[in-house]
Amino acid sequence: MPILYYIQNSSIGIILISIILLYVKGQGGRRQAQDSLFVALLLATLAIIILELSIDLISGRTFYGSRALLTCVTFLFYVINPLPGIVYVLYLDQLRRRWVSIPRGIGIITFIPLVIACILSFISLFNGIIFSLDANNLYQRGSLFYLIIITNYSCMFLGFAYLLIYRDSFKQKDFSFFLFFPLPVLVGSILQVRFFGVEMTGISLAITLLIVYLHMQNTQANKDYLTSLYNRSLSEQYLQHLIDHQKKTVAIGGILMDINNFKQINDTYGHDLGDKTLCAFSRLLIDGFGGNWFIGRFGGDEFILFREGATQQDVEHDLRYFHELLERFNARQTLPFPLSVSMGSALNGPSREMDVPSFMKVLDRLMYKEKRLYHAKKKTEGQTLAK
Repeated sequence: MPILYYIQNSSIGIILISIILLYVKGQGGRRQAQDSLFVALLLATLAIIILELSIDLISGRTFYGSRALLTCVTFLFYVINPLPGIVYVLYLDQLRRRWVSIPRGIGIITFIPLVIACILSFISLFNGIIFSLDANNLYQRGSLFYLIIITNYSCMFLGFAYLLIYRDSFKQKDFSFFLFFPLPVLVGSILQVRFFGVEMTGISLAITLLIVYLHMQNTQANKDYLTSLYNRSLSEQYLQHLIDHQKKTVAIGGILMDINNFKQINDTYGHDLGDKTLCAFSRLLIDGFGGNWFIGRFGGDEFILFREGATQQDVEHDLRYFHELLERFNARQTLPFPLSVSMGSALNGPSREMDVPSFMKVLDRLMYKEKRLYHAKKKTEGQTLAK
C-alpha cells in the first residue's frame, strides 16, 4: 500500500478522535466515571492510530536508530491494542453498577488480556512469534500472530457475554446499542488480518466512537448529571405519554420518594457526601426497580417512579424488595448515617381518572403524609429518651 493511503486513513481517525476530545473537554464540570472511561477509550484509540501510522512510516526505511525505533513502536502498538476492549467492558460494568473507582474483581478480569499482550510482545522481541523485522527493517507478522489477535478481542467477546448475562440491568436502547458497538471494529479487524497492508481497525474504532459520543449526548440531554437518572422534564413527558396512550384495562403505578433529613445531611457532612448519598440512593432505586420501572430524579432529594400495567400487588411487592435492599445497605454502614425515605404510591386507574398534575398531587400528598408521620415518630422517640 502507498504511504499516502496510510497517512489519509490515519488522519481521518486522528481528526475524528481529536474533535470528540475537544468537545468532551469543553463540556467542563466534574467528570463522572463514565466520562473518564470514555476519554480513556478515546486516548487509547488515538494512541493505536498514531503508533500504527508510525510503523507504516518507519517500516522498510533505514536511518540511524530506525531499527530500535521501529521495534519500540511496534512493541508498544501490540501492548496497548487490548485497551479499547478493556475499557468497553469496564464501561458496561460502570453503566450497570454506577461505581466511582474500578472494583477489584472486574479490574483483574479485564486487565488479564493486557498482561498477556505485554508477555507475548516481550517474548516476540527475542523470537519473533508476534512480529519481527527483516534485514531491510521491514515489519513482518510472526508465526503466532493470531495469539495477539485472540488476546486483543477477548474483552470484546467478554463484553458481548456481559451484556447477555445482565441484559435485564440495561435499558433496551442501551442494550441494543452496546451490543452493536464492537461489530464495526471486529469487521475492520477481520479485513485487516485477512489482507495484509489494509488498515481498518483504527478508523473503524474512531467512527464507532463518534457514534457512541452522539448516543451519549442524546442520552445525557434527558438525564440528571449527578445520578444519571432521567431528569424532571423527561419524567413529566414520560408520564404524559403513559396517560395519553393508556389502555382501558391497564393502570399506571406511581411512586414519589424523598430522602429524610437530607438538608441536615448536607449541613452536617457537607455537600460532597450529600452528592454521594444521592448517587448511592439512585443505585438502590436501579437495583430495586430498574427492571420494570421508569426512574427519574424529580429535583433535590426527590425521586419519581412510574410503571405501566402495574397492579397494587406489583407496587407492594417492589416496595418490599426495595426496603429490604435499603436495610441491607444501612447494615453495611456505607454511609456514616442510616438512609431513610418517605414515599407516596398510587395507581392511576385504567379509566384515566387523573391527568399529570392531578396524579402528581396525589403522590405528593401521600408522600408528605408519610413524612409527617416520620417526623412525629422521631419527635416522640426523642421525648421518650429525654424522660
